[in-house]
Amino acid sequence: MSPSAFYSPVRLAVFVLGLALLLTLALIPTRASERLPMLGEVAEADVLAEVDLRVVDDEATALARDAAAAEVAPVLIFDAGVRAREVATLAATLDAVDEVRAQTDLSSTEQGRALDAIPDLRVGPADFLLLELSPRDWRVVREESLGLLTDILTGNINDADVATVRESVEERVGTGLNKDQVSLVTALVSPRVSANITVDQAATDAARASARLRVDEVTVFFGEGDVIVPAGEAVGPVAAGALALLPLESGGIPIDELAALLILALAGSVTLGAYLLLAAPESAASNRRLGMIVLLVVLFVALARWLLPEILPGHVDDYFDLALPVAVAAVLVAALLERSLAIVVAVVVAVLAGVAAVIHPDFAPGEGFGGAQAMRPTVAFLLTGVAGVLATQRVMHVTQYGFTGAVVGATAFLTGLAFWLLDPERATVDVGLLALSSVIVAITTSVLVIGAFSLLGQVFGIATRLQLLELAQFTQPLLRRLQEEAPGTFHHSLLVATMAERAAAQVGADALLVRVGAYYHDIGKLAQPHMYIENQADGGNPHDKLDPLQSATVIQDHVRRGMELARRYRLPEPVRAFIPEHHGTRLVTYFYRKAAQDNPTVDPGLFTYGGPRPRRKETAIVMMSDSTEAVVRSSKARDEETIARLVDAVIQERLNEHQFDDCDLTLRQIQAIGESFKVTLNGVYHPRIEYPAPSEAERQRGVAAVPSGAPAPSGDAPVDGSALPELPRPAARP
Repeated sequence: MSPSAFYSPVRLAVFVLGLALLLTLALIPTRASERLPMLGEVAEADVLAEVDLRVVDDEATALARDAAAAEVAPVLIFDAGVRAREVATLAATLDAVDEVRAQTDLSSTEQGRALDAIPDLRVGPADFLLLELSPRDWRVVREESLGLLTDILTGNINDADVATVRESVEERVGTGLNKDQVSLVTALVSPRVSANITVDQAATDAARASARLRVDEVTVFFGEGDVIVPAGEAVGPVAAGALALLPLESGGIPIDELAALLILALAGSVTLGAYLLLAAPESAASNRRLGMIVLLVVLFVALARWLLPEILPGHVDDYFDLALPVAVAAVLVAALLERSLAIVVAVVVAVLAGVAAVIHPDFAPGEGFGGAQAMRPTVAFLLTGVAGVLATQRVMHVTQYGFTGAVVGATAFLTGLAFWLLDPERATVDVGLLALSSVIVAITTSVLVIGAFSLLGQVFGIATRLQLLELAQFTQPLLRRLQEEAPGTFHHSLLVATMAERAAAQVGADALLVRVGAYYHDIGKLAQPHMYIENQADGGNPHDKLDPLQSATVIQDHVRRGMELARRYRLPEPVRAFIPEHHGTRLVTYFYRKAAQDNPTVDPGLFTYGGPRPRRKETAIVMMSDSTEAVVRSSKARDEETIARLVDAVIQERLNEHQFDDCDLTLRQIQAIGESFKVTLNGVYHPRIEYPAPSEAERQRGVAAVPSGAPAPSGDAPVDGSALPELPRPAARP
């Protein structure tokens, strides 16, 4: 897909709207954390009520309701079962005593043991009276005990009264009893006195809950202008509730300010989208690369938004805003994509990052020269971004990014110095702070660019120049294998690279990418080097034993094997593209024509490469270079006229096959590429002079090794069979 087709209105609309939304979110001030302290935080200044507020004091309300509930007396109920139970227990105990008293055949000791075995009999020292009383006196004790206990438990006794009632039992014994009888009645009745009044917990809880509901909420009133939280005090629950009730314009971002930020974000996004639509830069023509642009723009605008509030309040004249490495966004775009796009990115990021500073209340425009300081972040971000882009050339060494950082730092210093001179209250100490900020931005720019450069290139499928330079070294494992295992293919790749690199420079393509792509375009031949004629040193050709379709399958397979090797050795995506695209959707011409001699109706699809066709001018250049090199090398005549004719024929054939329909090469560029090929090939295959016969002196010295008139080396056969001399065409069918 050509870049102009990639930048469709729908794709750009999604890009613009998505970027605008993200930028708006990045620019929204976090007012709640800047102006209003949270619960438990200490207020830096008095927080005032801008409207009348009435806040519920939850703590005071809870205390008032607890007090009302505590005043509700427990709900009590009389338990008649207590009297019946205790009187029955006492009667059973007395019956057991009667049985022991009736056993006159037992000794006193045995009777005492029998009394001890009676449950619920707790008379203490008076237990001997149980046996010594006469039957008449015992009967009086029995009747008095049961009657007295019944009378006592008929009244209301709660838990608190039990001890008092037990102590009064002796006083309530009838007057007709003697001392021993009174003592014994008291001992029998007192333990049986129990509380017969209990608390109805459910009724009590309901009464107390009702009392709570009758207590109104306790509220605190703050009139307009009243202090909610004094400076230096922590925010309590009541104050936190009041702050939560403040209207949006006091606790959040006003609607008009939100609309302004949205418009600014949309304007920046439209600016980028318009550039992409008009310029259609090939370097950014992929969804992943557009995503990288969005990431960098939003990230560094958000970085300015997050850090400026920490730098600016109370320190506007310290120039630390210049230490923010906002220029990194544009520098990375220049290093990974292209400089013109990076300039647009620098403008958009600088303006929006400057807005993040201006909307901060401590950095708002003032009067006179003081107001100029509000422009300082925007101007500094813009100039450092543009300077960083211009300082970023085609990087061949990582140390060049150190130079870029130095340029950014120097630009920040000069910009800050200009604003320092505009400040009527300037202080000499500020120059030192300005220098410190410049050094910080220089270092951070260099470090961030060096650290993110390779990472972003790998994540977003961009082959960086440093990576390409490394891949161009012949010590790379794949190129070393190609030298050792397929030397013919290796030298073919070198010549293709030489031709393609020169042609790429003629038409403004990426010459380094073309050279590296040409080095690796035929690495799939490592799977079976002997199946390709340039590697058949002994002259034997395995294809002589195969039918044309089998041979074509072997030739086609080197593309699949090449992609497997590229993935295994982690070649970057732009370099991998050369492997399938240098053949596109062409025929394996030699073997197709050979098969057509035997069967004119043979399906050409069986002899066609799987593609895709070249999608970039770089892969298209290598396709033409690969084919023209093979055709010229297989030709017996290599004079200038023949080379020109062969180059023109190959290029015209590729045009007729529509192999360049998916890339943005123009006919003028294709013509320039062809002329470049002719110059390179004429230089490679220039005529060589025939040396005269060795002199007599040379023969006597034994230095003559090459006979006179030795023939020039013969041309190599074609690389993959796709451009072998044309075989006779089959006769037309009647």
